[in-house]
Amino acid sequence: MSTNPQTGRHRQIVEARALFERVLNGDLRARADVMETMTTSDFPYLLGAAYGRELLQEYSGIAPVWPGFARRSTVADFKEKTLVELLGGRAGLNKVKEGAEYKARSVKENKYSFKVEKYGDRIPLTWEMLVNDELDAFRDLPTRLATAARETEDITAASVLFNAAGSGLNTTFFAAGNGNAPGTAKLSEAALEAALLNISTRKDTDGRPIVISGGVLMVPPALEMTGRRILNAREIRRTVDGVTSIEDNYLSGTVRLLVNPWLSVVHTGANAATTWFVLPDPSSTRPAVVAAFLRGHEAPDLRVKADAGNRVGGGPVAPEEGSFDDDTIQYRVRHVNGAGTVIPTGTYASTGSA
Repeated sequence: MSTNPQTGRHRQIVEARALFERVLNGDLRARADVMETMTTSDFPYLLGAAYGRELLQEYSGIAPVWPGFARRSTVADFKEKTLVELLGGRAGLNKVKEGAEYKARSVKENKYSFKVEKYGDRIPLTWEMLVNDELDAFRDLPTRLATAARETEDITAASVLFNAAGSGLNTTFFAAGNGNAPGTAKLSEAALEAALLNISTRKDTDGRPIVISGGVLMVPPALEMTGRRILNAREIRRTVDGVTSIEDNYLSGTVRLLVNPWLSVVHTGANAATTWFVLPDPSSTRPAVVAAFLRGHEAPDLRVKADAGNRVGGGPVAPEEGSFDDDTIQYRVRHVNGAGTVIPTGTYASTGSA
């Protein structure tokens, strides 16, 4: 038999979860065992640990949307983190004549800031729920909390593209001063081509062109079919001066479609169903959005609080008897994340209102 205390603890956690699952399935003997066990052990802590493990497993198995358009970053604390983009120094080298001094290049920088914030909730398991055997609400607790954590990440990342009220685009980021003032064209093959042309004809501070490689066409669900028709078409038919020509659909190899359902959640304005974006691939040298996490706390954390107090005659009260204040056993989930807009150079947005 193993004497490893960690092995013993793991077995207790598994047994606690299995026993509670039997209670959820209506096993009266299991319910009696829980009521007895909880008065003599740290059952609430074991059950909380089991929930925590399931939460992390579920969280890891849920694929978020934000990695399709945002670059992941980790920060050391809750202070604003500054991403520095060095400007200058990338253009072609100057010719140097024999014996001549090398010309000095000027380099300046742009700074983009973002930070993480703390999100969470408490989930009370009441003493009455144990007495009345009304525990179904906790059957899928880890799944629901894992989903909530992932959805928080997606909402946070999508929100930075819009103003604080969610009523329209973030016009501090999508601005004439950044060269990416919002357009109004409805999504179409011609509008997408015009957007890509708009981006590719821009220049950076060195006068270098913006090369689009692996761009992202991000749309709300209402524009999914439009986006698919544009990018999945094998050929494009053009008519110029009365002459019609057919050519391969180069758009499908230039950008990929990303349907982001959270756009229609965070954008509450009149153009929510028609607004679309062209963004650089998050792995590019000019990412548009950063999703940030707190180093060492990158996954949701689940804890249990037991504050039952002490008997009048002496001795602690078991946690499952409920808190001193309100007879609850509190489970609390915490998740830390954030997002921010960074380099606007390779982006385009349209409200689709024209």
